[in-house]
Amino acid sequence: MAGQAEVYSALGHAFMRKSMMDSARYYLDTGLALAKEISNYRVEAGIYNNYGNVYLEESNYPEALTYFIRAAKLYENPVGDAYGQCLALSNIGNIEYRLGNYTKALYYGKQSMDIAQENSFSSSIGYAHKLLGRIYRKQGEYDSALWEYRKAQVLYSKLKDIRSGAELLQNIGNIYFDKNQISDALLSYMQSLKLAKENSNKSLIAYAYSAIGQAHYSLKKYDRALVYLDSATVAAKSLNNSYLLMDTYQAVSATFEEKGDFKRALQIHQKFVQLKDSVTQAENRSLMEETQAQYELAKKEAQIILLQKESELKTADARRQRAIQIGSAIALALILVIGVLLINRYRITNRAKRLAEIEAVRNDIARDLHDDIGSTLSTINIISKLAMHEKGSDNNLQLSRIAEQSSKTMESMSDIVWSINPINDSFEKVLVKMKVFAAEILEPQNIQFQFSEAGLTPGLTLNAKQRKNLFLIFKEAINNAAKYSHTKNISISLKKNGNTLAMSITDTGIGFDVLGLSKGNGLANMKSRASSMDAKFSINSTKGTGTSVVLEMPIT
Repeated sequence: MAGQAEVYSALGHAFMRKSMMDSARYYLDTGLALAKEISNYRVEAGIYNNYGNVYLEESNYPEALTYFIRAAKLYENPVGDAYGQCLALSNIGNIEYRLGNYTKALYYGKQSMDIAQENSFSSSIGYAHKLLGRIYRKQGEYDSALWEYRKAQVLYSKLKDIRSGAELLQNIGNIYFDKNQISDALLSYMQSLKLAKENSNKSLIAYAYSAIGQAHYSLKKYDRALVYLDSATVAAKSLNNSYLLMDTYQAVSATFEEKGDFKRALQIHQKFVQLKDSVTQAENRSLMEETQAQYELAKKEAQIILLQKESELKTADARRQRAIQIGSAIALALILVIGVLLINRYRITNRAKRLAEIEAVRNDIARDLHDDIGSTLSTINIISKLAMHEKGSDNNLQLSRIAEQSSKTMESMSDIVWSINPINDSFEKVLVKMKVFAAEILEPQNIQFQFSEAGLTPGLTLNAKQRKNLFLIFKEAINNAAKYSHTKNISISLKKNGNTLAMSITDTGIGFDVLGLSKGNGLANMKSRASSMDAKFSINSTKGTGTSVVLEMPIT
């Protein structure tokens, strides 16, 4: 069974090299199950290392780091395999480098180099040189980085390692690019592309296309840049590499802008913004899942410690029946230790949760400022350039769009600043802002409105996220009623019942088909904001009788 497990591991590694990740996972999972069944730690460590490379190819660095650490521990003990340990340490250093932890990366890289040189592991020496070169580049030590890369290049050439040679040439090209020696960089990138195609490595081919396109852009050869960037875009999509795809969208948009094709530049820029939003949402979901997992793990560890200590107490009591006083003293000491451990664990867990909440708020603010404001300003910039270059045309439409986008930007900024200002914590401040907004929108249209409140106790407060989402849902509903309902009267109700705050906005207008307009008039935004607060949201409307928007949100 050991030989069979090794075969599965080798097949998984081979499919990973060909960027066929589903097949790689299948064979690695099969081999791992066999290795664990027969307790073959050497094969198990090798599979962990290969699995780390699968996640590395997919840019999932936290998962890759987990598997490489498992491999390093097994190689060191009980396997005692110097080569495997050297390889795993290099991989750990590579992940720390990609995560921006350069001090840790240098530590693991030099550890790997020491083991490799001590045992004359040629390929591992080459990899360590390459890793150290990357780290020195990030630290701005370009000459040191180039020296490390050249040493690695000599070794890979002797070993006829085409894939590593292709990757190394891209790294050398990056050094020249950083030093503004673009022609030298382009030459290295072209050589890398040639080797990557010989090796049929889709990932390296995609990155080579992107690098060549960027180099041509820097040389102001925009048509050539577009050819390679288009190839990089297609390759990134086939690999499902969102980060590379975002880079190519940015580069293509910038290239069209330099060519004066501002319409195309705007189209590609919008694709970039949409993809970035999608990636940000996925990262936030991953962060939430990771935080929850850490919290559950902390609880389980505390339970394990408690069970272990209880077992020790029972054993001590059974062995020390003749020494009751001593046994009681030991039991008391253990209970105190357990109490201290549990209290400390509770504090650490709560602190971790609080830090995660603070980080989430910071991310929300940063995302709102960057996405709402940054994207709108980018759109304004491109639209203004488009207006300037369309000679002889009526620019009123473009200028109107600029004015509209600018107005939205100022309004979004005002809402963001208001929501995060601590002086607006009280619900009274939220209610005042609602009434002011309703008056500004409805009174100019001769629409009567009434507010009714029930159960709103003094001192009721909402956090920044609740304030922002509650007000924006209210704002969207009032705007929709003013624009589309043709009503002359709107009733707004706010009621607190226990730990639930209910808001309803009802008009006596023409109503509409809810199913027919479920994706319009900001309804999707309102539903999304309600969902983010674990709130219930509904819209009831009947043609000819009016519309009612109801939100029920939990509060503490």
